[in-house]
Amino acid sequence: MTRMRLNLYELYKNKMLLRSCILLFLVGTFSVFGQNANTPASTAIKANFTMASVKAYQESATLKVEDYYQYLTLLSSESTSETLKAEIKSSIYSLFESENIKVIDFTSTENATISLHELIDKITNKNFSFSVANFENSIVSTDYWTTQYQLTVMQNKIPMEFQYYQKIGFKPVVKTFGTTKKEVWTLFLGEVTLP
Repeated sequence: MTRMRLNLYELYKNKMLLRSCILLFLVGTFSVFGQNANTPASTAIKANFTMASVKAYQESATLKVEDYYQYLTLLSSESTSETLKAEIKSSIYSLFESENIKVIDFTSTENATISLHELIDKITNKNFSFSVANFENSIVSTDYWTTQYQLTVMQNKIPMEFQYYQKIGFKPVVKTFGTTKKEVWTLFLGEVTLP
């Protein structure tokens, strides 16, 4: 009888030890998942691309920045037709995630931030020309990096130089190709700030 009690006691003790181990495993698992809930690996740049690939995408992003300022030059020109200006605006907005992204208002002396939409309205038909140079990319974050560059703005043959930072978003977006939907990593120009 005492042997049976000892066996029951050992069984109870082993069962409690097993429950404790399971509980510790579950707590550890949920805490790890909880830490990564905000940045799933499926949308993290570093988890999906090598640094060599990221550098190639960063080069592509600098071309998008250059395109943006070339579009602004065309939009600002009084000689550009209204039909073409409508297409240019559409092309500019397609470079960004939102037309309400904040950018620097280089037309004011305060360098205040305004929406992209407001900047486009301010420079249309004002004969600005733009050039960018000296690109430097920052370390990659979860779904973006920052590009620093020098912007030269010319109006009435008077050059103004600025140093800007621009956030470049890079994340998967679901796109439709006919009847097929596919997740495609896409570059977006983001907000522009001062250093």
